[in-house]
Amino acid sequence: MNDWDIYLILLNCGYTIYLAAFLAKKIVWLRLLTITGNFLVVPYFLYFRETPLWNSIFWISIYTIINLVMLFIIYIESRDVKLSDLEQKIYDLTFKSLERRVFKKLIDHGSLEELQPEVDFITRDTELESLMYVVEGEVEVVLKHGEQIIIPTGGFIGEQSYITGERTSADVKTGKEAAKIIRWNSQVLRKYLAGKEVLKDNLDLIFTADLIHKLRDMEEDIDQIRHSQDLKIKNK
Repeated sequence: MNDWDIYLILLNCGYTIYLAAFLAKKIVWLRLLTITGNFLVVPYFLYFRETPLWNSIFWISIYTIINLVMLFIIYIESRDVKLSDLEQKIYDLTFKSLERRVFKKLIDHGSLEELQPEVDFITRDTELESLMYVVEGEVEVVLKHGEQIIIPTGGFIGEQSYITGERTSADVKTGKEAAKIIRWNSQVLRKYLAGKEVLKDNLDLIFTADLIHKLRDMEEDIDQIRHSQDLKIKNK
């Protein structure tokens, strides 16, 4: 067997591996097999002819580098996301329908704020530029005719205005104790969600769960809204 036969064998082995790559269902295997095939066909282009086929070698090198970079990105994105104790609490209460990495990016778009006791922070019939979520404590919603609703830990504030774009329908203030909230700027959040239909659908489900809890628990004394557990929202 001469050297030319070896180069032809390597070439055909590389093409066979390309075929296996096209049959792979998982993108990781497709990229790994493609890289392997690239290495096997290079000796043919380099040594089979008197003059190496540098153009082919150049493009194979480019494809290999791209696949290596994408494999590295896949590895980075597949690593488990570490959440702080507070973030883990929020995730368990409300956002278990989201992947942890998606949740982390969403929560990072908001800012944590501490509100002092008995502070009015939303006025009825005004434009609301933010969506809020009660992290600790509770807030009081005062409706048009004076009725009061308590939004406990795990409840959203301003989700109706965020969804509809309409003015606020109630006054909102903190209770006798301080409260912590997460605040998202509505415009920034909408821009972030643009094109993320799966995430938007999940958030719509979470908002619906929040509204159901508020309607169901208006006459009950609760200290937490637990969307993920009570409504059995599952990861998708």
